[in-house]
Amino acid sequence: MGIFKNKKVWIGLVLATVITIMLGDLAGLVFIGACIGIWYFKKKRPNKDYSTISICLAIMSFFVIGISGVNAESDADVATVEESSSESIESSNEEELAAMEESKQKKEEEEKAKEKAESESKEEERKKAEAESTATAEKEAKEELEKKTVEIQGTAPSIPDGAAYVEVNGNVPLFTNEDISSTEAWDEYGEMDSFKRVTAANAVLGTESMPAEERGNISDVYPTGWEQEEYANVSGGWLYNRSHLIGHQLTGYDGANNLITGTRYFNVEGMLPFENFVANYVETTDNHVRYRVTPYFEGNNLLASGIYMEGFSIEDNGEGLQFHIYVPNIQPGVTLDYATGDSLSDEPVVKEETVVEEPAIEEVPEEPVVEEAPSGGDVNSVDANGNGKVTIQEAKDAGFSMPLYSDHWLYPYMDDRDNDGMVGE
Repeated sequence: MGIFKNKKVWIGLVLATVITIMLGDLAGLVFIGACIGIWYFKKKRPNKDYSTISICLAIMSFFVIGISGVNAESDADVATVEESSSESIESSNEEELAAMEESKQKKEEEEKAKEKAESESKEEERKKAEAESTATAEKEAKEELEKKTVEIQGTAPSIPDGAAYVEVNGNVPLFTNEDISSTEAWDEYGEMDSFKRVTAANAVLGTESMPAEERGNISDVYPTGWEQEEYANVSGGWLYNRSHLIGHQLTGYDGANNLITGTRYFNVEGMLPFENFVANYVETTDNHVRYRVTPYFEGNNLLASGIYMEGFSIEDNGEGLQFHIYVPNIQPGVTLDYATGDSLSDEPVVKEETVVEEPAIEEVPEEPVVEEAPSGGDVNSVDANGNGKVTIQEAKDAGFSMPLYSDHWLYPYMDDRDNDGMVGE
């Protein structure tokens, strides 16, 4: 063991150990070299001191190799854990970022949806408020107009002497915007009241509402106040006509709730010119007219004091036709009792001559005598079938305009079925 007392040996061992530890990666080479040194200094060239040093180096390098392996594994494990942890953290971070982005996007979408919903809600509330405001304004305007209508048409205006009608409300009809919003033709007649009197008739008139056929027989209708009389100072003799609220030429409706007891003057001089005005406008323009006729009865009277007539052309907003008039139910020279329809005149009543038939006496046949036509024309030129009677169509074919009155020369040859002194009305 004297070798270990040699300072050089210790110094060499220490240096070899330090170098081996510092150069752990070369521990394997040192180990191999030490093993060769052991063989060489034992067998080839025996040297106890160097052999011992080689043994010591072999032992130390072996331990260094072992320690380096453990450290390498540990480092590998740590690296693996760190790598795994890094990957896990990175993966976790990506998921968190994705989740955060998705959450942010979802929140933005929710906010946008909320803003849109609030905006739509506000818009709906605005539209609703606007609609309510408009409806309220229209309702108030309608109520105001109805009130005004009652005030105007709830009484009869004063009539100047000799006037067949007077303008009312500046000649402006009292229709609402809704009344003149549609051009679809229709006609409607009010129910009779408790006294069996007619009420207002309304319509939108057009060519499609006009009748193609002649007026039927209305002689079996007796409106309230129908107390017929015949006077010499009335054109055609008969005081009253069965007057249409809405003229037959406009709708063709002849029902009882469209017929009113009206004087000859009221019917021909008051109503007929405006009915012709409406009919001519509709046929000429093919436009439509909002039309209303409202009878006015004072109290419980059976005979109407008059009627209110209103017309408004829809397509041209009243430019072509617009009127609001009152037609009094009067007859010049005749005093009327509006409570009952009775009448009185200073002129003599026209009485029909009573024909007394005498017993037939057989006589020798003579040549037939052709009766001369009343002054004004030759009936044979109108009577197409030669039966001694003239129909409305025959009169029209001959160029005569309807209606014809009792003072016309053709009247005696025509059939006045309702005895109102007028045919073809």
